[in-house]
Amino acid sequence: MVTVRSSLALIALFSLTLAPVRAAAPSESATTWSGFRGAAGSGVSEESGLPVSWSETKHLAWQIDLPGRGNSSPTVTSKCVFLTTQMSDKSLHVLAIDRSDGRMLWNKDVGGGELATTGPKRLYVERHDPATPTAVADEEHVWAFFGSGRLVCFDHEGELKWKQDLVSKYGDYDIAFGMASSPRLWGDLLYLAAMHKGASYVVALDKRSGEEVWKTSRTYPAEDDGFDSYSSPIVYERPERTELLVSGADHVDAYDMKSGKKLWFSSGLKIDSQYGRILASPAVADNAIVVCSGDPAGAGLGHVIALKPGGSGDITESHRLWKYSPNTPDSPTPVCYQGKAYMISDEGVASCIDVITQKRYWRKRLAKGPYHASTIAGDGKVYFLSLDGVCTVVAAGEKGETLHENALPGTFYATPAVGNGRMYLRGHHKLYAVGSE
Repeated sequence: MVTVRSSLALIALFSLTLAPVRAAAPSESATTWSGFRGAAGSGVSEESGLPVSWSETKHLAWQIDLPGRGNSSPTVTSKCVFLTTQMSDKSLHVLAIDRSDGRMLWNKDVGGGELATTGPKRLYVERHDPATPTAVADEEHVWAFFGSGRLVCFDHEGELKWKQDLVSKYGDYDIAFGMASSPRLWGDLLYLAAMHKGASYVVALDKRSGEEVWKTSRTYPAEDDGFDSYSSPIVYERPERTELLVSGADHVDAYDMKSGKKLWFSSGLKIDSQYGRILASPAVADNAIVVCSGDPAGAGLGHVIALKPGGSGDITESHRLWKYSPNTPDSPTPVCYQGKAYMISDEGVASCIDVITQKRYWRKRLAKGPYHASTIAGDGKVYFLSLDGVCTVVAAGEKGETLHENALPGTFYATPAVGNGRMYLRGHHKLYAVGSE
């Protein structure tokens, strides 16, 4: 069911004339990284000259100690790097860091919050807290969502513009290990997905006010933890339309970004386990969509499916390109780059597969796992970051040549970000800027 707020109601509510709702690309250059895995969520940088080698003593532009702990990835604008964190007193904070030299510009307390969880604490407490979702930003504002349901908007000077409590507004989360999905910013709208055992939905909010523009219920048949998803929406730009892709509850589907209408869906992600759930977000190429099902505890149960883009309604059979099972990811989202899908299992086995034919060009073990950060690519390179801070840089292509293996101290669940020739690596307690501008 889709509910759309009329433009007249929006005008009355905001007391100003709003531009029409649109799915235009963000106003940003290729040298920013405005959300989880970039603006659209592809994990691909268009920059050249990305770093190949680094260490504590080599090719570090700066590093900064971070207060509290969180696993949100860096969000990079022309002047700032934004992060979220949770302090020992359970308060939630948004951090702004000067991109040029690593100075802390401001640190804002947005109140307390806990994850609503039903799973055993020992399975998530070290890897997940309310500061797991990654913020989104443009050149004027930053929007930070926390797993407690809190959503806030600050300007770049640190002034709070508005706040929302999505749990109070839409209902409690019923998810084994707590809400972790990151928001997506596109044009004038913020997109969020809540996929759990309760009332699941995808919602678009006006970025200026936080008010609802549309909300679509998302209900699919699933079992046990299969309802739960920790993935994030991504934007898929195609010549004929731009779609919002969402993966969870054993399905992936696409929504019209203006209205919230469901355009198509595919099943095929269910695995034979009561603990099956989806962590990885969709990955896209020009002519394929790659989606992962979870592989809990490395049990060899997960798989990856690829779909042709386009279509309407149920495309499970009509648009299936292939299904692949060996050494598939649980946590890390794959990246599609130059016609190939690059992925890594949580245990550290990397693979390169043709997105159309499923031909496997190579498969090899990298540094000791586990791996939770998602794979990113750019400038002819693919980056795989382990929990222990070992980042293996592999040449994109059919040979899989390792260019360099780099190490930094810390615990790295967060996915790297790229901006203006630098790579930003967030550990639990430190942020590193690799490379020089």
